[in-house]
Amino acid sequence: MTQPQNPWSNPDAGAGWQNPPGPYPVPPDTGGHYQVSHVGQASFSMAPLAPVPPQELAPPRPPTITAAMWIWIAAAVLSVAVVPVMLLTNTEYFLDQDGAIVTDEDRQAGELGVRVMALMFGFAMLVAAAPYVAFAIVLRNGQNWARILLTILAVLGFLSMTAILVIALAAQVWQPAVTISVVVIGLTVAAVVLQFLPASNRFVR
Repeated sequence: MTQPQNPWSNPDAGAGWQNPPGPYPVPPDTGGHYQVSHVGQASFSMAPLAPVPPQELAPPRPPTITAAMWIWIAAAVLSVAVVPVMLLTNTEYFLDQDGAIVTDEDRQAGELGVRVMALMFGFAMLVAAAPYVAFAIVLRNGQNWARILLTILAVLGFLSMTAILVIALAAQVWQPAVTISVVVIGLTVAAVVLQFLPASNRFVR
């Protein structure tokens, strides 16, 4: 059995060895200082960034934009409930208008139909309210296109809420639906006004 050779005992045994890469000292320069050579390394220099002028910084978000965002969201949430509330609070009134309802089974089926209709209208209003919430969140970041779209949606929402208000006034139990419609209309007008105040105009870009 052969013993492994010690490369340090034989100078020729380490002929195949290579020293690890530097740094290695180099001869002194004319100033008497040593220079270190870094092998396999590169130095990168980056120029300092120019300071941004204060007038180019984005202005802080004004309270008018924050208030407009939350008012838009509140109006959208309330608008989802106005038609279901009008239907559910006037179930007996709608059933009395249907001459085909005679027995208790017919009345139960009619009540179920009103609930299903309220659920369908609620889902439709939820889909219609989603853009209001989405654009209100974008408005919070100061996007002018979101403000323009919200203004267009405000006109459409005002017209639809006015129509629902007229229908609710003709219903037998009109107070809940009428109250919600009036509140939604008021919130819509307030949100439009807030997003066009001078403080909002300086922030929106």
